[in-house]
Amino acid sequence: MQILKFGFTGNSKLLTELSTTLGQWWYIFIAAAGSAIVSISASFAGTYDLAKSWNSVSSAISFFSFLQEMPWPWPGLGLGMIMIIYGGKGTYTDQKNLFKTNQELTSENNKIHQLKEKINSISEDSVSLQNELAELQIKLVTTWLKGSARQLKLGTNCRVTIYYYVSEHFYVLARYSQNPKYSEIHRQKFSKNHGVISKAWEHKSCVDIVDIPCYKDDPEKYKNYMFEKYGYPMEKTDKLTMKSCQYVAISIVEADNHMGVIVFESDKRGLLKDQKVAQIQKYCTEYQSYMVDFIYGGIKYDKTVKISSYSDQNVDDEFMKTFGG
Repeated sequence: MQILKFGFTGNSKLLTELSTTLGQWWYIFIAAAGSAIVSISASFAGTYDLAKSWNSVSSAISFFSFLQEMPWPWPGLGLGMIMIIYGGKGTYTDQKNLFKTNQELTSENNKIHQLKEKINSISEDSVSLQNELAELQIKLVTTWLKGSARQLKLGTNCRVTIYYYVSEHFYVLARYSQNPKYSEIHRQKFSKNHGVISKAWEHKSCVDIVDIPCYKDDPEKYKNYMFEKYGYPMEKTDKLTMKSCQYVAISIVEADNHMGVIVFESDKRGLLKDQKVAQIQKYCTEYQSYMVDFIYGGIKYDKTVKISSYSDQNVDDEFMKTFGG
């Protein structure tokens, strides 16, 4: 098919652009043309004697001769003046409309700026409210953990932590210990593939209260055990804040949906005996619905505020925190 420049099937925009340009400059063009006509007519009017030519008219034939010979300077002046007035009025109206449009645009821009400021203010308030809700959620769970520790009679050598699971990782929701050093949270994000958390997540529970050596008695044996049983790097064991030798980890489940893990741990042998483990398991069973609600709250509030700011961490570093670092 032959491509035409113009015509019904043509693709040229030349005429459209010309008509648009002509429309934009129409009044200015008319005013300029009127000025030119006035100038030309005025030059003829200066040399033409209208009275003398009119006095020579004595019949119809001479009148038509008068019209034929007349250079029309006066009508030209009139036409030019009309064109100038028309063009000037159109230009004035056009500029007035442009001025009004500019004022409206300026007003709209001011409204948009004010709206942006309101949106920013609302966003800041929303973030602040989200942070407050996250803090309240953490305080609520921490208070519950504190009550749990008291009811289970866990002392300063013990600690309890709730983790929730989101997007292939575990996150600390809350932690409590009578020992303030053990209550500190240095890292938030942990791998799902290592440590006691992972084992409890996969098998519903992980109880290790007998086989773990005490670090104070034999550091090398402790590090070897942690490496062989949980794959924890030996060179990083010394950096752990809490070198626990007893763990009781229980999965938090709702309708077979694993949502998180609660971990009880002690850095002193003999504190978490079989009887205590049974009490912990019974307690977690009774309060499973509470912990599920805590997890939902953690995902709703804590995740939106904090998780997005956590950078991906080295798996070893994550695993170190899993064991209390």
